[in-house]
Amino acid sequence: MIADSLRRETEGETFTLMETPCVQSAAPLWHNNGFRLLFSAQIISLLGSGVTTVGLALFAYQITGGASATAVIGNALMLRILAFLLFSQPAGVIADRVSRKQILIIADLIRFGLLALFPFINSVWQINALIFAINAVTAFFTPTFEASIPEVVGDEQYVKALSFSRVAVDAEAVAAPAVAGLLVALLGLRWVFWFDAITYLFSALLVAFVIIPRAAKTMTPLSWRIFFEEITHGTRVLLREPSLRQALTLSLAEATAGAAAIVVTVAYVRDVLGRGETAFAMMMAALGLGSTVAALLLGRASGRYERGARNKAILHGRRHQWTAQALMLGGTVLGLLLLPGVFVPPLFVFGLLWMLNGAGQALIAIPSSTLLAEHTREEERGRAYAAHFALTHACWLLTYPAVGHAAARWGAPATFTVAGIVCLLITLAAKVVGRRPSGAHSHDDNSSRTDLI
Repeated sequence: MIADSLRRETEGETFTLMETPCVQSAAPLWHNNGFRLLFSAQIISLLGSGVTTVGLALFAYQITGGASATAVIGNALMLRILAFLLFSQPAGVIADRVSRKQILIIADLIRFGLLALFPFINSVWQINALIFAINAVTAFFTPTFEASIPEVVGDEQYVKALSFSRVAVDAEAVAAPAVAGLLVALLGLRWVFWFDAITYLFSALLVAFVIIPRAAKTMTPLSWRIFFEEITHGTRVLLREPSLRQALTLSLAEATAGAAAIVVTVAYVRDVLGRGETAFAMMMAALGLGSTVAALLLGRASGRYERGARNKAILHGRRHQWTAQALMLGGTVLGLLLLPGVFVPPLFVFGLLWMLNGAGQALIAIPSSTLLAEHTREEERGRAYAAHFALTHACWLLTYPAVGHAAARWGAPATFTVAGIVCLLITLAAKVVGRRPSGAHSHDDNSSRTDLI
């Protein structure tokens, strides 16, 4: 029983969406063996990466012998983002042409080999080279992994899958320092890196058992001219749809609030409030807790809202409605919670604000990924997710140094308030960017068309 085919012409091509009579009969997410395997691989590799982040700070201090370790860590962070920007979009082109499963496994095995070398290096340039190489490989892995999730879980379960992925990231931020400390205390610093290497082996093994559906693709043979054209394809996908442009704009607000938390919190807690390391850890835990709670609540609320959709066109319309509301709410929350910074809120109030910070970031990240899956075809998702990965990390590349310099010049409290004003201005800009041209159709249950492209 197939209803009418919905059609729309975009950029000279015609895409077709077949309505199905019922979209609420999907099996529970945890019955999906492919998702269980991918989620397990994500948790294991995230834990390894988090442990290495802690171990890197200790390792840099051990090699440099003092305060210059902070410069080494800062350089490593910049090299990490630079690797993402350089390699993620070429990786997306490759991911749309070859088996994504093979890319994931090969990337894990290469990262295993690189991490295993870490304990044997003895100079700063070797640290920088390995960090750059590892994250260049990660630029192939992460967008390919994210582009595979919609194919494994299906449209109806995608938002819930994203929510659990977000929870996994937040849980890693809490668990990794504890695991790293245990490894260093019991086995020594080298085992921090070997532990991470082993997690990539386990991740590769789990991915090997995942069945990732592949649509039949008719691809033009790759040449240098076509390669350079396809590198920009993902960016054009993001910019051609107003809702994706809006989400991408709000990623800058997410990065601004996130940078304020990562870069300035320690200075605020230690220097302004006069508290110790325990208080700082509690504030960062509050950030992760807020993100986790928001992710779970958003997954549950969106699932209830979408459950009554009778076909994919209605599901698509409802998904546009709740993602637009969540995105604007997230940007507004991030702006408002940062504004009181100049009044120097006490630790308890600051912890509540940081819970809202984590929640606001989740309210932007999850709808953004949802819209990306909604507005891309399977055969272009590798390039689209790679472009999204590159552009969102470019936002962090801007906000990390900007927030750091602002805090050094104006102090932590004023920096928070200025960051809040910036977030509110970005949210207003996103409201304008997300407007549809006059005469464009709206997304509601009475729509007879869809703009799924």
